[in-house]
Amino acid sequence: MDDSRSIAGDMSPRHGVGFPGGCERFCPPRCHVPPSLPMPTMIRTSLTVTETIVEGLAALCVDTGPLALTVIPALGAKIASLRDTRSGREWLWRHPRLPYRRLPHGSSYVREADTGGWDECFPSVSACAYPAPPWAGAPIQDHGELWSQPAELRVERTGDGVTLEATWRGVALPYRFSRAMHLAAGSARMALTYHVASLADAPMPFIWSAHPLIAIEPAMALHVPPDARFHCELARPDGLLPARSGLPFPPPATLHGAPLNLARLPGPEAAVAIKLWSEPLAEGWARIAASDGALHLRWDVAELPQLALWLNLGNDAADGGSPYYNLGLEPCIGAQDSLAEAVMVYRRHATLAARGSKAWRLEVELEQ
Repeated sequence: MDDSRSIAGDMSPRHGVGFPGGCERFCPPRCHVPPSLPMPTMIRTSLTVTETIVEGLAALCVDTGPLALTVIPALGAKIASLRDTRSGREWLWRHPRLPYRRLPHGSSYVREADTGGWDECFPSVSACAYPAPPWAGAPIQDHGELWSQPAELRVERTGDGVTLEATWRGVALPYRFSRAMHLAAGSARMALTYHVASLADAPMPFIWSAHPLIAIEPAMALHVPPDARFHCELARPDGLLPARSGLPFPPPATLHGAPLNLARLPGPEAAVAIKLWSEPLAEGWARIAASDGALHLRWDVAELPQLALWLNLGNDAADGGSPYYNLGLEPCIGAQDSLAEAVMVYRRHATLAARGSKAWRLEVELEQ
């Protein structure tokens, strides 16, 4: 039976989505099991879509059997949790100190909203002045315009699958952006379909990046296409990398005079931070592997030409607390992180034609 609902980003618990069963019955065993509790050994092959409350905010939980995720519409449709229920592994990092909360447009993402999970960055990643007329000089906030606005979330059940479509509208620029997540019962895969449409009569340059922050552990294996070549946007401490462009992965990093292998993740004691973004790729995939499974991303390089990597291995915390230990595994469009630099320095970005649109697709698989 088909069932379609629309959910406002600021939905309250009294505005249910109408699916059978309450979250108290279905969601907690999949979405919010503390790591100390044993995971069930039997994995269902049916699909459930239920409501829950996460830190006072209404959320939606989808459980396909092997995969469970939680989405918070009020936080820009943040994917707050992506769990492999077969192993119990939570793949998305969660900030240990910052609470979830609504913030006004113009806020600093890194200081106030870097809570973890998976956000979308559009039309820039870092804050900048928009570089093209007729909007030249318009301020684009940190990590783009989507994370700070409630998304309308439409839920459609069809057969043994479900689609969650989040929709946003531009703030400084006139556009409509959507992300549809497609999941099926019994599947550990999720397909994300993106679409952005210009509502303007002038061309609109942009960059985009998926922004999933991965919960990592020392010695996890990070794999990217072997022919990929990267630019270095940031490297700390100084002298970590020998060059700023043309870098393979892993790059020839040295720390305190010794080689540092970034393909087998060092522990937080390394205290390094690196942001890399690639030249256009010949293959579209990236994979992070643990002892009990892997997170594998795949895409078409004709649609998504590039990949960015953000490795914060115990180097930095914008809130002033203990440094973070996480990985940004980020298929992207354009030079990262500033749209202004992408347009004026690197000349590597995409452009929406007047009243035009673009679409791209990304697949996520939890492997065993």
